[in-house]
Amino acid sequence: MTPTIESGDANSKVKLRIRRVKANGRERARMHGLNNALDVLRQYVPLTTQHQKLSKIETLRLARNYISALHHILQSGATPSPLEYAQQLSVGLSQTTTNMLANLLQVQPRLLISSPNRQEQCPTAYSTPTATPTHSTSHLQYMPYQVNSPPCYYEPQSCSSDPGYENSVGYSHAMSYYPQQP
Repeated sequence: MTPTIESGDANSKVKLRIRRVKANGRERARMHGLNNALDVLRQYVPLTTQHQKLSKIETLRLARNYISALHHILQSGATPSPLEYAQQLSVGLSQTTTNMLANLLQVQPRLLISSPNRQEQCPTAYSTPTATPTHSTSHLQYMPYQVNSPPCYYEPQSCSSDPGYENSVGYSHAMSYYPQQP
């Protein structure tokens, strides 16, 4: 009678182990997909570097700022200065990434140093028209960016190729893709 109980425990442990191995494999595949998507996103943000790849969070923050800059330029129709562009892109980024942006856009890094005022200009919440809130969200507000900013247009590398991070994109090159106003 004892061998049957021990045999049942062994089967249970084997099944549990198999489930865990499968779950780990699924999670590993999910993370590979996420990392590949972030590599593709890094090709589209206006900052590439030869020596250091942006972290996941810095990539997402820079992409958010870049989208905001594109949105702003479409609404305003104005071409801002490199400083305004750098200020828009650097909101909420680390000092290291901000310095890389300043170097890329040829502006003084000290002009982009984070201040408590600038940090408050980040969106604190996004509202989606199709979402139906299940609880009160009145305490969440969207505070738009206060800095004027231009887009950064450039030819991203093919999604199927290795980004390499060797092509730095300067402001003048980035703005060369901007449609000229009549």
